[in-house]
Amino acid sequence: MKFISLTTIVVSAAAMAGIAIASDDLIITPMGTPCGPANTVLCSVTGLKGYNNGNDYAYTCGPKGSVVSYIPCSCHKCCKVDPDGNNFQCPATE
Repeated sequence: MKFISLTTIVVSAAAMAGIAIASDDLIITPMGTPCGPANTVLCSVTGLKGYNNGNDYAYTCGPKGSVVSYIPCSCHKCCKVDPDGNNFQCPATE
């Protein structure tokens, strides 16, 4: 029994290491994330963990309540939706 338990631990540790290594290749973007209200232009001033160094981004919330397009900003808490609600202002990243 001790041999089986040790084998299980070794295999589990190897699997977890493989997942950790594979996660370095993940590309995180706002595309497809839930949003609301639908059919609006919005700004995220809280950022998205792992995307754009935590800076703002502007996005369009599509008809099904998910992000359908986005543009990263080069600043934190600077993105502003225009008063008409159809566009946004933020310095874009280069």
